[in-house]
Amino acid sequence: MTGTRSAAILVCDDEPGIRRTLSQVLADEGYHVETVPDGRSALERLADPAAPALALLFLDVWLPDIDGLAVLDQVRERGHELPVVMISGHGTLETAVQAVKRGAEDFLEKPLSLDRVLLTVERVLERRRLARERDALRQEVASQRARLDEEEPLLGSGPAMTRLKEEVRRAGASEARVLITGESGVGKELVARALHAASPRAAGPFVEVNGAAIPDDLIESELFGHVKGSFTGATEDRKGKWELADGGTLFLDEIGDMSPRTQAKILRAIQDNRIARVGATKTIATDVRIVAATNRDLPRMISAGAFREDLYFRLAVVPVRVPTLAERTEDVPVLARHFAARLARRRGRRPPELAPDALAELQRRRWPGNVRELQNVVERALLMCDRPVVTAADLPPDDLALVRPAAPPAEPDLAPGQTLAEAREAFERRILSRVLAEQKGNVSRAAERLGLDRTTLHRKLKALGIEAERD
Repeated sequence: MTGTRSAAILVCDDEPGIRRTLSQVLADEGYHVETVPDGRSALERLADPAAPALALLFLDVWLPDIDGLAVLDQVRERGHELPVVMISGHGTLETAVQAVKRGAEDFLEKPLSLDRVLLTVERVLERRRLARERDALRQEVASQRARLDEEEPLLGSGPAMTRLKEEVRRAGASEARVLITGESGVGKELVARALHAASPRAAGPFVEVNGAAIPDDLIESELFGHVKGSFTGATEDRKGKWELADGGTLFLDEIGDMSPRTQAKILRAIQDNRIARVGATKTIATDVRIVAATNRDLPRMISAGAFREDLYFRLAVVPVRVPTLAERTEDVPVLARHFAARLARRRGRRPPELAPDALAELQRRRWPGNVRELQNVVERALLMCDRPVVTAADLPPDDLALVRPAAPPAEPDLAPGQTLAEAREAFERRILSRVLAEQKGNVSRAAERLGLDRTTLHRKLKALGIEAERD
């Protein structure tokens, strides 16, 4: 059975025996059961905002105060989506038809068959769960399309972005798997969405899995789903992201952070076009296009044994590299204006103007955080400045300039006419003199600091003409 355990069920019947029997049977199956003797009590329970949410209502047709069908009407008029199963000892076909037309999920006749009661509960709750899952997926697809419309992802017209857009156009029209590479913050997810939007699967779902954000012990369930009871906490069957992406695109973000075990599972799913939920014995056929992304050096990881070479070649049928912002500084003004306009829209204000000196300052910066860092800087500037024109003085300080790394030490070099032996001798004299000074001339401590035997250090000091205190 696949019903949701621990769900709260309300039984409304004027017969104490029915209430008691249903309560015991459902409680034995793990459900939380409440009972009331009349329609008014049922409506009061539904109206109680402090009470736990109900998953199902068993409602008798013949009640002492309010007709059960009238209670059903009030439940629906008040906007409750609660599933209702009608029960009656004097049921007729006409009554059953009326109940279903008015929104009941099912109609059971007394005397009740307890097996049928349990089967009805399982079926109704499973149907509702699938409906919620379907609605959530539709909402996700709609929000993704709205996000695409708002973000206009591939902004910029410089040479680097022109090349990237052409790659996306060509790769998007195919069914080939794509591996997107690039530094953090360059917009790899936006490229993945653009590939989906340019593909024949654009009307299908775009589903994302972030390999760095999901614990390793949960990633398999997140990807492939699970069956009820397959592990602690698996209280119901659940579809994975791979199954939800059927007919669309599955975006495997941060693929380089996934464990070897997960890599093997992904490789098998790609090869077979089939998956198996965790704990299941049968496999499920899928039709999914894979787009993966990483900011890591996968060839180097392959050499180190941290990433599967066969999976790499499966994913990188079409490799696409997203340029850094430093490689396309000519696009900084259009990106900055886009972020400013979007933030102003969200705040219900007119977009501010970015002054020429502000744009020049933004183009001057190095942007180690890439487009994401630029977006944050623009938003911070707009939040702190209420004027219609944002100048360079309104921009937050350049964090990179504030924490500029110290210049690396100069590389040693040979002086004109100096031999290698002479250079090595000069280097040793400089190091030994410095360490001796640090240890206040104590040879024993200096030898310990240098990792040398004390006799060896004495011999070196004598050869180099360095005087030191004797121990």
